[in-house]
Amino acid sequence: MGKLIEAVTNGGTIPLLSPTLNDAKIKRADQIIEGVRKGDRAALAEFAAHFGGVRYQETVTTGDDFIWAFAQLTAKSVTDEWEETERTWSEVIETDTITSFDAPTNYYIDAAVEGFERPVNEPGKPGNIVPIVPEGSPYPAFQFSGELAESGSIHKAGGQFNLTFEKIINDIEGIVPKIPVLIRDSLLQREEWDAWSGLISILELPANALAAGDSLLDVAVPANAPLSREALEVALVQAGLREVRGKKVRVGSYALIVPTGGALQANFLLNNVSVTGQERTDGLITNVVSFNGWNPLSKITKVVESDFMEDGSWALVPNKGAIRGPKFYALTRLRGHEGPELRVQNLTGNYLGGGAVPPFEGSFDTDSAAFRGRIINGGIGWNTNYPVFSDGTGS
Repeated sequence: MGKLIEAVTNGGTIPLLSPTLNDAKIKRADQIIEGVRKGDRAALAEFAAHFGGVRYQETVTTGDDFIWAFAQLTAKSVTDEWEETERTWSEVIETDTITSFDAPTNYYIDAAVEGFERPVNEPGKPGNIVPIVPEGSPYPAFQFSGELAESGSIHKAGGQFNLTFEKIINDIEGIVPKIPVLIRDSLLQREEWDAWSGLISILELPANALAAGDSLLDVAVPANAPLSREALEVALVQAGLREVRGKKVRVGSYALIVPTGGALQANFLLNNVSVTGQERTDGLITNVVSFNGWNPLSKITKVVESDFMEDGSWALVPNKGAIRGPKFYALTRLRGHEGPELRVQNLTGNYLGGGAVPPFEGSFDTDSAAFRGRIINGGIGWNTNYPVFSDGTGS
């Protein structure tokens, strides 16, 4: 494998679109595309010729593989920019991979399996703790339980960008640099939708709603209270009382999710304590302020904004990596298909009288050809009762 072929396939992670591509063809195609970006007339003319802009034009430099070299370079550009793009959802949402489109199963050791209850020389040992094995005794068998995901699934999603014959003739200089950007942006929007919409659907489950309660200083907080220090205190208490598989959850820290534009107020509430009180002595007013040296909201370590949160709403969710125990939620991808996939349509047939029609001269029916971009992912919830959510209505 040549160095350029290795580079445009990212070491084999991007499929090689044609087995006849080589370094020389990739290099020349890259030079032509760069010339198109700069508006070079010779490059524009050569690009049009390669893509069927001049009928029966022979392609001397790259042969019939120019279109595949162009698609290969586009696929690399989409993939590289995809990987470099920052995602706001990734601040709070984990990622995972599974091996099929079927509802995934998570396996764990059941706390009440018969095998781990013996031998009986360890009084009080939970069933999920492997036992001491005395000399000459058989090892007990591991017994696992399977847990289906509670919500969500993975799916393929994508679209195609039609490159018409008219665009090739009229707007090569404008459209060519935009193709990778248009494909990347459309797939990123889908990924963001999958990540956030799956999480929001879990947050809005009735069981996760903030219930009425009292703050640490006995301030009454209504159900679905607006964001306040007192409401956050109640939410933390309620989050700590949640159970998964019959045990209290163990979460080291939480993230606070708020609507876009709400981070300033949220950070102010988290990092400021106001204690008010006054004494009157001989007509003079003295402000009394007392701090106990500990912030009860210190377990909330991050504020994340989301366009998918309704105005006034807010939620506490476990930070990435903060759960000690069963999984919560992840944007999940199909193993082996973790990134964007680009394909090029090539169903154009032959010219009358012989000779293959270049794919980008257009289809027989519509004079158009297409890039198809695809991703395979989805939000999957395993144990959906970790978060606390408030719609902010106070009722």
